[in-house]
Amino acid sequence: MTGDKAVELINEWLNLAKEVGDMNLNRMEYDEERYNYAMDRMDVIRQEINEYHEQMSKC
Repeated sequence: MTGDKAVELINEWLNLAKEVGDMNLNRMEYDEERYNYAMDRMDVIRQEINEYHEQMSKC
């Protein structure tokens, strides 16, 4: 993974976190399917970023 890809993933994670937060605060209509997708995707991104950090620390 490149640094640009890592930044892209972090931005995606931040956008998903905001969306989930807005749903939790009822700022937007709660959509269970979208909420579950966002939470699952955030977990995947977190895993990928952790792997990227591990690779970078080995260099």
